[in-house]
Order: sequence, then C-alpha cells, then structure tokens
Amino acid sequence: MIARTLAHAPDFAPGAGWAYSNTGYLLLAMIIEQRTGRACHEEIQDRILGPLGLAETRWLGAAPTLPDPHATAYQFFGPGTEVDVTDQVAVDAETLSWVTTTRDENTLLRALLGGQLLPPRQLADMTATVAVSAEMQQLWPDGRYGLGLAERPLGCGGSYFGHEGGDGGYITLNGVSADGSRSVVVSMSEALADTPEHVRVQEAAASALVEHALCG
Repeated sequence: MIARTLAHAPDFAPGAGWAYSNTGYLLLAMIIEQRTGRACHEEIQDRILGPLGLAETRWLGAAPTLPDPHATAYQFFGPGTEVDVTDQVAVDAETLSWVTTTRDENTLLRALLGGQLLPPRQLADMTATVAVSAEMQQLWPDGRYGLGLAERPLGCGGSYFGHEGGDGGYITLNGVSADGSRSVVVSMSEALADTPEHVRVQEAAASALVEHALCG
C-alpha cells in the first residue's frame, strides 16, 4: 500500500497544505516496529490499553468476526440496497484492525487530553492545529487538524478535540474538552453512503449530538 502511495507525486509541498491520509498511520506503524522490534499492536497494548485498563479494546488482525456483544452494521446505498456489512476484514489488518466500545473510547479521550498519556510538550504539538481542506470544511465547518486530532468549534464557546472514523457501516464521532474533563462518543451502525448529501446530513446530525453533550 505504501509503495502504491509513493508512486504518486505529492499533492503539495511540505507545510503548504493539508489532506487526510491513512498512509501516515501505516508509516507510523512501520517506524514503531523498526524502533521497538515488536508489532505495532503489541506496543499499543502495552503502552496505552493496559495502563488505562481498556479491556474492551481489541486488535482483531484479519479476523472478520467481532467479539460479542456487538451491533449489526449496515451500509445504505439507496432504496432497496441496505447491505449487512458486519463481518469484514480491515484494509490493513496489521495496523487498522481495532475494535472498541464507547466506554473505552471515552476513557482514552479523557486520558489523552487530560495529560495522562503524553508529556505536556508532545500534547501541545498534537493539539496545534491547521485549517482543514475546503472539501473537509463541508463536513467540519471551521474545522482544524493537528497530529491525529481534529479540532472543531463549539457554539457555546471554545472548541473540542476528537477523531471520528467510519467504514463499512460503522460510523463513530466523538469529542473531548481541551482539559479532558468532558467527553462524548456517538456510535452509529448504519452508514448513509448513497449520496454526498446524505453523508453530510449524517455527519451534521452526529456533530449536533456531540455539541449538545459538550455544551451541556
């Protein structure tokens, strides 16, 4: 996958723009493995999940079946084309094949922004953000992005951090206050993938729930 990526010219010079790409996480996993001599998921387990007690967060590898209990996932492609996509294999099973619960996700978000995982300087680097692309602005109005964290404004003042994700039916949005004291996770088990407008509508509905929870 990385070889395919490197076959293309860069979209812009370093520091001259912003674009999201999972390739960065694949490269990060390779760096971790080269530095530690262990698989990336083993380091994540020992350095993050274990210390935080995240027992419901698991690496599945190439297994297509989720641990019980779990929600059934559906991908909606239009009227009459709702597909059960619960059983699936991640595109990159070594790096991206993780499952978790809303409880564990909230614990992780609060620990990260609350300063339990990183030294202050590294957390400051992670939360130093730049404006996202015009395309992403349609989903994240006035949104910004740091090192693996998105920053979005709150209607009640200030902003929050998070990192949403979605693929194959499951869509998750989340948010945590800058001090880690308040967080919320919105988990959806159907992806409206038939039109860009439906993608925006689903995103906006979940974003409204996140804002409501964080603003109280």
